[in-house]
Amino acid sequence: MTSGSLGKKLQYAYETDQNDRKQLRSFIGLFSKLNERDDKRLTQVKELSQDRKLLKPMDKFYAAFIYHHSDNSTDYETASKLSAQAAESEKLQDHYQVQWLKKAAYDRYMVSLGKPEKYNTQNSFGIKVE
Repeated sequence: MTSGSLGKKLQYAYETDQNDRKQLRSFIGLFSKLNERDDKRLTQVKELSQDRKLLKPMDKFYAAFIYHHSDNSTDYETASKLSAQAAESEKLQDHYQVQWLKKAAYDRYMVSLGKPEKYNTQNSFGIKVE
């Protein structure tokens, strides 16, 4: 992770997360290191936020996005809380990704608990052939 302020480090984690998801190789089994990279980013973000409070709304958004790409309910809950706090910021009321993440993180958390989605963001696309 890059050196610099907490905000810059969280922004870097977010940007690498998004860049990884734009690479086709990230989704091809043998070539994919996506889960490994997600785990590394999550560990780094947890360390960054452990001793410091995330005060800026965008810092909360960046951290929430990393928690959102975890694989467990506890992290999804953290993503939901952080993204909701970011979305409440007056400066981010019209920021599409911030508002979307608030809904997606909440839905992912609910689905992980076996509960229904509220915003229908976790539906998956599938084709049934008979």
